[in-house]
Amino acid sequence: MESDAQLLNAVAIVLRKLREERNFSQEYLAAEADLSRSMIDKIERRKRLPSLPVLIKIAGAFGMSASELVKRIEIDLNK
Repeated sequence: MESDAQLLNAVAIVLRKLREERNFSQEYLAAEADLSRSMIDKIERRKRLPSLPVLIKIAGAFGMSASELVKRIEIDLNK
């Protein structure tokens, strides 16, 4: 089982990578996901682990399912 720190790191890496690949600013992603920019910033800075509803909103903003987003996080964890 991964530690909270490992999980925080994997979520942050995957979220930032997806956001940058799509050329989304934090502000744009937050607006598309109906979240605050500070929430996105805290997740990317490893200060906050998103809840399932937040992950679902973020996945939707990226045009993917939550399960696809979680799979990408799992892949990063297993590197």
